Amino acid sequence: MAGLREKLLAPDNRVRRNPMVIVVNMLLASIVVLFLALTYGYALRMGSNWLEFRLPKVFWLSTICIMLVSFFLRRTIKYYDTDRTARLRRAMALATIMATAFVVCQLIGWGELGKAGILMDTSTSASYLYLLSGLHLLHVGVGIIILLVGCVRLFTNTSTPVKALLYYADPVRRDRLKLLNHYWHTIDFLWLFLFLVILYNQT
Repeated sequence: MAGLREKLLAPDNRVRRNPMVIVVNMLLASIVVLFLALTYGYALRMGSNWLEFRLPKVFWLSTICIMLVSFFLRRTIKYYDTDRTARLRRAMALATIMATAFVVCQLIGWGELGKAGILMDTSTSASYLYLLSGLHLLHVGVGIIILLVGCVRLFTNTSTPVKALLYYADPVRRDRLKLLNHYWHTIDFLWLFLFLVILYNQT
């Protein structure tokens, strides 16, 4: 199988440039710029109707969950290159579970803030918290859908030895897996950045 992959990935047989890579990178760059702009506005509005409050502890748990998504996805490329189907499936499944757990933790955190009387219209600081975390959660939701599609394709295309052979020999599959990694690494570290900024400003 390794020999077949090398033959298919040879310069004469492989597509020189996957246009989807450029599109996804441009999309990720625009997402990063958007969050940097919102964070800059968040910093400028400090002191205007500002309310200091502590973040619910569940936000720490959500941060751990989303970093685990990157941890598991980072291993998928290695498992793909070495044709370890069982481990590849497990890594994809665990990444999906951790991403879903992140969403659940965020919703619980919003609920705890609401019970404490910290709503979106309570103060500028609360408004920015909901805006930043909500917009990020939207991108996480998109990422979960992509993960689920990837899991379905993986399990379907590796259900038999013949299908697995074709799956691992197709360079497009690896490109998609790398793009999935790029997307989630960006979203994960964006949250880490936002979490640290919000945590610093609230404490």
